[in-house]
Amino acid sequence: MSFRYAFLPALFALPSLAWANTASTAAQNTLYSAQQMQKTVETASGVNPIQTNQTQTVDKWTEWGLTREDWTRYEELMKGTRGIWTPNLDPLTTLGVEARNEAERERYATLLAKKEFQRTENELKFQRTYNRVFERLYPNLLPFSMNGAEKNLSSSVGSEMNRVIYFTRTDCGKKCADDLVRLFRFANNTPIDIYVVDSEKKDDKIRAWAIENGIDPNKVKTGQITLNHDNNGYWFKYAKSQAPAAFYIKGDGVWQSLAY
Repeated sequence: MSFRYAFLPALFALPSLAWANTASTAAQNTLYSAQQMQKTVETASGVNPIQTNQTQTVDKWTEWGLTREDWTRYEELMKGTRGIWTPNLDPLTTLGVEARNEAERERYATLLAKKEFQRTENELKFQRTYNRVFERLYPNLLPFSMNGAEKNLSSSVGSEMNRVIYFTRTDCGKKCADDLVRLFRFANNTPIDIYVVDSEKKDDKIRAWAIENGIDPNKVKTGQITLNHDNNGYWFKYAKSQAPAAFYIKGDGVWQSLAY
Protein backbone atom coordinates (compact mmCIF):
# COMPACT_ATOMS: atom_id res chain seq x y z
CA MET A 1 0.00 0.00 0.00
CA SER A 2 2.79 2.37 0.82
CA PHE A 3 4.37 1.62 -2.58
CA ARG A 4 1.16 2.48 -4.45
CA TYR A 5 0.56 5.77 -2.63
CA ALA A 6 4.18 6.78 -3.04
CA PHE A 7 3.33 7.80 -6.61
CA LEU A 8 0.67 10.31 -5.50
CA PRO A 9 2.98 13.20 -4.51
CA ALA A 10 4.79 12.91 -7.83
CA LEU A 11 1.53 12.84 -9.80
CA PHE A 12 0.17 15.85 -7.96
CA ALA A 13 3.48 17.66 -8.47
CA LEU A 14 3.37 17.37 -12.27
CA PRO A 15 0.66 20.01 -12.82
CA SER A 16 2.47 22.35 -10.42
CA LEU A 17 5.74 21.84 -12.27
CA ALA A 18 4.07 22.51 -15.60
CA TRP A 19 2.43 25.63 -14.20
CA ALA A 20 5.76 26.82 -12.78
CA ASN A 21 7.46 26.38 -16.15
CA THR A 22 4.63 28.25 -17.86
CA ALA A 23 4.79 31.04 -15.29
CA SER A 24 8.56 31.28 -15.67
CA THR A 25 8.27 31.51 -19.44
CA ALA A 26 5.56 34.15 -19.13
CA ALA A 27 7.69 36.16 -16.73
CA GLN A 28 10.65 36.02 -19.08
CA ASN A 29 8.47 37.12 -21.97
CA THR A 30 7.10 39.99 -19.90
CA LEU A 31 10.61 41.07 -18.90
CA TYR A 32 11.80 40.91 -22.50
CA SER A 33 8.79 42.96 -23.64
CA ALA A 34 9.45 45.54 -20.95
CA GLN A 35 13.09 45.82 -21.98
CA GLN A 36 12.14 46.25 -25.61
CA MET A 37 9.55 48.88 -24.68
CA GLN A 38 12.17 50.74 -22.63
CA LYS A 39 14.57 50.76 -25.58
CA THR A 40 11.80 52.01 -27.85
CA VAL A 41 10.94 54.85 -25.47
CA GLU A 42 14.61 55.82 -25.05
CA THR A 43 15.15 55.81 -28.81
CA ALA A 44 12.02 57.86 -29.48
CA SER A 45 12.88 60.42 -26.80
CA GLY A 46 16.57 60.57 -27.66
CA VAL A 47 17.56 59.56 -24.11
CA ASN A 48 20.85 57.73 -23.70
CA PRO A 49 21.07 55.60 -20.53
CA ILE A 50 24.78 56.36 -20.27
CA GLN A 51 24.06 60.07 -20.50
CA THR A 52 21.43 59.73 -17.75
CA ASN A 53 23.94 58.05 -15.43
CA GLN A 54 26.51 60.73 -16.19
CA THR A 55 23.95 63.43 -15.37
CA GLN A 56 23.21 61.77 -12.03
CA THR A 57 26.95 61.68 -11.27
CA VAL A 58 27.31 65.34 -12.22
CA ASP A 59 24.51 66.16 -9.79
CA LYS A 60 26.54 64.55 -7.03
CA TRP A 61 29.50 66.88 -7.37
CA THR A 62 27.61 70.04 -8.31
CA GLU A 63 25.49 69.64 -5.18
CA TRP A 64 28.68 70.13 -3.15
CA GLY A 65 30.02 72.94 -5.34
CA LEU A 66 32.77 70.69 -6.67
CA THR A 67 34.17 70.00 -10.12
CA ARG A 68 34.34 66.66 -11.87
CA GLU A 69 38.06 66.48 -11.07
CA ASP A 70 37.32 67.15 -7.39
CA TRP A 71 34.81 64.32 -7.31
CA THR A 72 37.18 61.90 -9.02
CA ARG A 73 39.86 62.68 -6.42
CA TYR A 74 37.31 62.28 -3.61
CA GLU A 75 36.31 58.84 -4.88
CA GLU A 76 39.96 57.81 -5.15
CA LEU A 77 40.65 58.99 -1.60
CA MET A 78 37.69 57.01 -0.25
CA LYS A 79 39.08 53.86 -1.86
CA GLY A 80 42.24 54.22 0.22
CA THR A 81 43.06 54.64 3.91
CA ARG A 82 40.81 57.68 4.28
CA GLY A 83 37.80 55.57 3.38
CA ILE A 84 38.82 53.03 6.02
CA TRP A 85 39.46 55.59 8.74
CA THR A 86 36.35 57.69 8.12
CA PRO A 87 34.02 55.89 5.69
CA ASN A 88 31.14 58.34 6.22
CA LEU A 89 33.12 61.57 5.87
CA ASP A 90 31.52 64.12 3.56
CA PRO A 91 33.28 65.08 0.29
CA LEU A 92 34.26 68.62 1.35
CA THR A 93 35.86 67.54 4.62
CA THR A 94 37.56 64.60 2.93
CA LEU A 95 39.11 66.81 0.28
CA GLY A 96 39.97 69.45 2.86
CA VAL A 97 41.88 67.20 5.25
CA GLU A 98 43.63 65.57 2.30
CA ALA A 99 44.36 68.89 0.57
CA ARG A 100 47.66 69.08 -1.28
CA ASN A 101 48.30 72.75 -0.56
CA GLU A 102 46.95 75.72 1.40
CA ALA A 103 44.94 77.03 -1.55
CA GLU A 104 42.97 73.77 -1.72
CA ARG A 105 42.40 73.79 2.04
CA GLU A 106 41.11 77.36 1.86
CA ARG A 107 38.75 76.54 -1.00
CA TYR A 108 37.26 73.41 0.57
CA ALA A 109 36.96 75.12 3.96
CA THR A 110 35.01 77.96 2.33
CA LEU A 111 32.67 75.54 0.57
CA LEU A 112 32.13 73.57 3.78
CA ALA A 113 31.44 76.69 5.85
CA LYS A 114 28.75 77.80 3.39
CA LYS A 115 27.26 74.30 3.23
CA GLU A 116 27.17 73.91 7.02
CA PHE A 117 25.67 77.37 7.46
CA GLN A 118 22.82 76.55 5.09
CA ARG A 119 22.25 73.17 6.71
CA THR A 120 22.12 74.70 10.19
CA GLU A 121 19.75 77.42 9.03
CA ASN A 122 17.37 74.85 7.56
CA GLU A 123 17.51 72.67 10.67
CA LEU A 124 16.86 75.62 12.98
CA LYS A 125 13.89 76.73 10.90
CA PHE A 126 12.43 73.25 11.06
CA GLN A 127 13.14 72.97 14.80
CA ARG A 128 11.28 76.22 15.47
CA THR A 129 8.34 75.02 13.41
CA TYR A 130 8.40 71.66 15.18
CA ASN A 131 8.40 73.32 18.62
CA ARG A 132 5.45 75.50 17.64
CA VAL A 133 3.46 72.55 16.27
CA PHE A 134 4.32 70.38 19.28
CA GLU A 135 3.14 73.04 21.70
CA ARG A 136 -0.12 73.43 19.76
CA LEU A 137 -0.80 69.68 19.62
CA TYR A 138 0.42 68.76 23.11
CA PRO A 139 0.22 71.90 25.29
CA ASN A 140 0.46 69.91 28.53
CA LEU A 141 3.52 67.85 27.60
CA LEU A 142 7.17 68.75 27.92
CA PRO A 143 9.07 68.73 24.63
CA PHE A 144 11.60 65.94 24.60
CA SER A 145 14.75 65.30 22.57
CA MET A 146 16.71 62.05 22.59
CA ASN A 147 19.91 63.66 21.29
CA GLY A 148 19.61 67.23 22.50
CA ALA A 149 22.29 66.84 25.15
CA GLU A 150 24.66 65.08 22.77
CA LYS A 151 24.46 68.07 20.42
CA ASN A 152 25.08 70.40 23.36
CA LEU A 153 28.10 68.42 24.51
CA SER A 154 29.69 68.38 21.08
CA SER A 155 29.03 72.08 20.49
CA SER A 156 30.44 73.09 23.89
CA VAL A 157 33.87 71.61 23.17
CA GLY A 158 36.24 74.28 21.92
CA SER A 159 33.82 77.10 22.73
CA GLU A 160 33.04 79.28 25.74
CA MET A 161 29.86 77.32 26.46
CA ASN A 162 29.73 75.54 29.84
CA ARG A 163 27.13 72.99 30.91
CA VAL A 164 26.10 70.97 33.93
CA ILE A 165 25.43 67.25 33.45
CA TYR A 166 23.15 65.61 36.02
CA PHE A 167 22.44 61.90 36.42
CA THR A 168 19.38 60.82 38.39
CA ARG A 169 16.82 58.02 38.72
CA THR A 170 13.05 57.89 38.93
CA ASP A 171 13.18 55.64 42.02
CA CYS A 172 15.63 57.81 43.97
CA GLY A 173 12.92 59.43 46.08
CA LYS A 174 13.41 62.41 48.40
CA LYS A 175 17.20 62.13 48.26
CA CYS A 176 17.32 62.98 44.56
CA ALA A 177 14.50 65.53 44.83
CA ASP A 178 16.39 67.50 47.48
CA ASP A 179 19.63 67.12 45.55
CA LEU A 180 18.00 68.51 42.42
CA VAL A 181 16.87 71.63 44.29
CA ARG A 182 20.45 72.24 45.49
CA LEU A 183 21.76 71.68 41.97
CA PHE A 184 19.42 74.29 40.47
CA ARG A 185 20.54 76.82 43.07
CA PHE A 186 24.18 76.06 42.36
CA ALA A 187 23.88 76.06 38.56
CA ASN A 188 21.98 79.35 38.47
CA ASN A 189 21.78 80.18 34.74
CA THR A 190 24.17 77.49 33.54
CA PRO A 191 22.40 75.10 31.12
CA ILE A 192 21.68 71.66 32.60
CA ASP A 193 21.45 68.35 30.74
CA ILE A 194 19.52 65.85 32.88
CA TYR A 195 19.93 62.12 32.26
CA VAL A 196 17.27 59.86 33.78
CA VAL A 197 19.32 56.68 33.78
CA ASP A 198 16.50 54.21 34.50
CA SER A 199 14.13 55.61 31.86
CA GLU A 200 14.28 52.39 29.81
CA LYS A 201 14.22 54.66 26.73
CA LYS A 202 10.59 55.56 27.51
CA ASP A 203 9.85 59.24 26.91
CA ASP A 204 6.70 59.14 29.05
CA LYS A 205 8.73 57.94 32.02
CA ILE A 206 11.01 60.97 31.79
CA ARG A 207 8.07 63.34 31.33
CA ALA A 208 6.38 61.91 34.43
CA TRP A 209 9.61 62.37 36.39
CA ALA A 210 9.96 65.95 35.15
CA ILE A 211 6.40 66.86 36.17
CA GLU A 212 6.81 65.20 39.57
CA ASN A 213 10.02 67.17 40.21
CA GLY A 214 8.64 70.49 39.02
CA ILE A 215 10.90 70.93 35.99
CA ASP A 216 10.09 74.28 34.38
CA PRO A 217 8.56 73.58 30.93
CA ASN A 218 9.71 76.95 29.62
CA LYS A 219 13.34 76.14 30.42
CA VAL A 220 12.97 72.83 28.61
CA LYS A 221 11.48 74.54 25.58
CA THR A 222 14.34 77.05 25.41
CA GLY A 223 17.03 74.39 25.92
CA GLN A 224 18.12 75.74 29.30
CA ILE A 225 17.26 72.26 30.57
CA THR A 226 17.32 69.12 28.44
CA LEU A 227 15.80 65.76 29.38
CA ASN A 228 17.64 62.72 28.08
CA HIS A 229 18.04 58.96 27.97
CA ASP A 230 21.59 57.81 28.63
CA ASN A 231 22.08 56.13 25.25
CA ASN A 232 25.86 56.58 25.23
CA GLY A 233 26.70 55.17 28.65
CA TYR A 234 27.83 58.47 30.18
CA TRP A 235 26.45 57.44 33.58
CA PHE A 236 28.62 54.34 33.78
CA LYS A 237 31.68 56.07 32.30
CA TYR A 238 31.72 59.22 34.40
CA ALA A 239 29.48 58.62 37.42
CA LYS A 240 30.48 54.97 37.91
CA SER A 241 26.76 54.11 38.12
CA GLN A 242 26.20 56.40 41.11
CA ALA A 243 23.06 58.56 41.31
CA PRO A 244 22.53 61.36 41.86
CA ALA A 245 25.74 62.69 40.36
CA ALA A 246 26.59 66.01 38.74
CA PHE A 247 29.44 67.21 36.54
CA TYR A 248 30.55 70.52 35.12
CA ILE A 249 31.81 70.62 31.54
CA LYS A 250 33.94 73.54 30.42
CA GLY A 251 34.52 74.65 26.86
CA ASP A 252 37.56 72.37 26.61
CA GLY A 253 35.33 69.31 27.10
CA VAL A 254 36.80 68.27 30.47
CA TRP A 255 34.32 66.73 32.95
CA GLN A 256 34.66 67.94 36.55
CA SER A 257 32.74 66.34 39.41
CA LEU A 258 30.53 68.82 41.26
CA ALA A 259 30.10 69.19 45.01
CA TYR A 260 27.22 71.51 45.92
